[in-house]
Amino acid sequence: MRTLKTVIISMVLFATTVALAWQTGDRVLGQWSDGYWYPAQVADVDGANFSVAFDDGDTAVLPASKIRRINWTVGTKVQCNWQNKGGYYSGTITEMEGESIHISYDDGDQEDATISICRSR
Repeated sequence: MRTLKTVIISMVLFATTVALAWQTGDRVLGQWSDGYWYPAQVADVDGANFSVAFDDGDTAVLPASKIRRINWTVGTKVQCNWQNKGGYYSGTITEMEGESIHISYDDGDQEDATISICRSR
């Protein structure tokens, strides 16, 4: 049976491992205050806090819990900024090579773009 001390030590080790997982320059998804996950790059690491530079130019300091690897693939449902005009619309990534994607929007429109104009839940 695990003791409380063992559980606490395990939690600290897990938190430390997660905090050390991201390094300056890593491409990630960061969770903005609207709850969506946007492409970003880790700009600086300060203990358990990470400064991230979002692709749209915004910046934020986030804990490790609000950062994850870019896990988008063909078939991922996203919302993208149609023609980079400011309106986000739902669609699916139908082709992907690196950060270049093809999006098939739910309304039938299609677009070649990069992940920089997209977000996910």
